[in-house]
Parts: sequence; C-alpha cells; structure tokens
Amino acid sequence: MHRKWSLLIFIALAAHTGSVSVTTPEKTVVGKSGSTVVLPCLYSTTVGNQFVVEWKFLPGNAQTSGWQQIYYFSDGTTYKPGSQAERLTAVSSPPTSGAASIQLTNIAGLDNGTYVCEVNNPPDFSGSGAGIIQLSVLVPPTSPTCQSNGNTITGQDATLSCSSTGNPPPVYSWSMVGTKSALLPGMMENQITGSLLLTNLSQPMSGTYRCTATNEMGQATCQVTISVSSAGAAAGAVAGAVIGVLLALILIAAILFYLLCYRKKREKSKNPDHPGNEIREDAVSPMMSDEHRTSRGSERSQESRGGRQNKPQVV
Repeated sequence: MHRKWSLLIFIALAAHTGSVSVTTPEKTVVGKSGSTVVLPCLYSTTVGNQFVVEWKFLPGNAQTSGWQQIYYFSDGTTYKPGSQAERLTAVSSPPTSGAASIQLTNIAGLDNGTYVCEVNNPPDFSGSGAGIIQLSVLVPPTSPTCQSNGNTITGQDATLSCSSTGNPPPVYSWSMVGTKSALLPGMMENQITGSLLLTNLSQPMSGTYRCTATNEMGQATCQVTISVSSAGAAAGAVAGAVIGVLLALILIAAILFYLLCYRKKREKSKNPDHPGNEIREDAVSPMMSDEHRTSRGSERSQESRGGRQNKPQVV
C-alpha cells in the first residue's frame, strides 16, 4: 500500500512538472534623472502555491557580491526591503498573470546598475527563471571643481584641472574670460580629462579661466584665476623670505645671549669673592674698651719690634 501511494504522488508531480521561462523585452532601459521608468519582466508558468517573484539590484559601482534584494512576492504578500521601497511598485499587483515588471519613480544616479528578475515556481525547476536588465539614468554634470597646478612663473609650464560627474560622462572645454578667442597660443586642452596645459607662461596669460562641463542633460561651469610673475620677482620673494628667517634667528640668538649673561651676573652677585663674615686674626671685638684697645695695640707693636731685634744678623 505504501508503495502504491508513493507511486501515485510521483506520477502527480511528474504530470505537474514543467518549465519556467522568464524574458526581459528590454536589456537596457534609459531614463532621465527625475523621471519614471518601467523594468519589464515577463514569464510563463502555471502559478502554484510556492510561486515566488524576486528582484535584485547591483549598483553600478558595486562588486558582484553586493547584490541587494529590493522586491519579493510570495504567498500573496509583497516585501520591499531595499532603499528604493518608496519609489518602487509592481506594474501588476499581484504579479501572478505572467508579468513581474516593476516601476521606479523619480530616478537618480544612485539607481544606475544591474537589475535581475527571478521567478521560482516549484516543482517547475527547468527553464530560464531569471532575466537581466541594465538601467542607465541620465544625469546632468555636477558643478565642476577648478584648480591650478604648478608654478605660474614666466617661461614655466602650468596645468589647470577641471573635474565633474554626470551620465553620460561630461566633456570639457576651456576659455579665457574677457578675450575674444577661446584660447591663446601655447594652451592645450584635453576634453576628456578636463585639463588645460599652459606652456611657456607669459604675462598675457594672466587672468581668469572658465571650464565648462557638458553632456546631453546640461552643463555646469567653474573658474580659476592665475597671475604670471617674472622669474626675478619670484627670486626676490624667495630672497626676502630667506632674509626674514635669518633676521628672526639672529634676534632669537641675541635674546638668548642676553638672558644667559644676565643669569651669570645674578649668580656672581649672590657669591662675592670676599665674604663679609670672614674673621681676621687681628680683629678687635667691638665690645672691648678704648684702654684695652690701646694696650692691645702697644703689645702687638712691642712684639713686632722685639721680633726684628732678635732676628740674627747674617755675616
């Protein structure tokens, strides 16, 4: 009996087993920033209880391991876990009638990337159950950044750079503000990288330069000003800076020398050569009377004369 029921279940599953076929009519969808686009996904299968529709998104600058789930339908319930949830809706709700297309509103540059539509309907495992679509959002150039690189000295070379982002990537053009001609001789621009090379600088090259970044969605500009100086002026500025540093060092040395001498002078005044508390052998006590002082002086005088008288004569 058990074998009989197992055989019947197998026959039923085999009779139900089919294939899932998913197609994406458009492999690439292009839309302007701020507009609404539809990512088409069509499928053919007999929807069962385990029918599942899933959309995944890989941002344009992400690695292949950075897939994000943005839409999921299963058992009559829709889930939108991605950051695009508020702008994402299913074209057919529920998506059980052969179309699993989604719609994105107010698209922006962050929506650029690869989208995958997957349909699973067990036990239909054979066939192609996934379709891939590329979304390209057209974005006007951002405000570029202009800057000058190199020494703007007569006879030298300098480079002006300009950088912006947009889709498609913008192209760049340079012009000198206030002149009739776009560029003077000795100026070479690169429309792809946005650089402007100024060779053999001269005084007429001083001024303001404007960079314009352009694509099919619009354009944006920035400006940078340079002043070309002569080599003599530059050398004078360097010499002035060196002299200023030397004067500062001399002043610091003079201050340190003065402080050192002042310190030695103070130490010498605290330790004189003849201290005032030295006791002499012939010193007389201030408490001795005048008669005693006179007598003491006479005795010392006699001792002195006696010493001279007793000194032997040399023959």
